[in-house]
Amino acid sequence: MLIASISQLFLAELPDMIKCIEDAYQQTDHKGLTSAIHRLKSALGNFVTSSYYQEFSGLETAASNNSVTLHDNWLMKWNVAKPKLDTLVLELKEMVGS
Repeated sequence: MLIASISQLFLAELPDMIKCIEDAYQQTDHKGLTSAIHRLKSALGNFVTSSYYQEFSGLETAASNNSVTLHDNWLMKWNVAKPKLDTLVLELKEMVGS
C-alpha cells in the first residue's frame, strides 16, 4: 500500500528532520532552520490538515526572519507544534502496524 510506504519513510526520516531543526535553532542558523522546517513541512503535506500545515508555514516564515524577538516567538510556536508531531507519529505507527 502506497500510503503505508510513504508513512514508513516519513517515520524513518522524522528524527533526522527534528534534529536538523533543533540544531539549526541552537546555532541561530536562520537559513538552515528555514530549510529544515521547509523539508519537514513538505513531508507533512502528505498527512496533515491544512491548518496544521499552515502552522509549519508560520514556523518557516518566522525562521527566515533574523529578529531575536521572532526567534523567541519561533521557539514558542515550535513547542506548540512539536507535540502534535508525536501524536502524528503514534497515529502513523498504528496505521502501518509498527
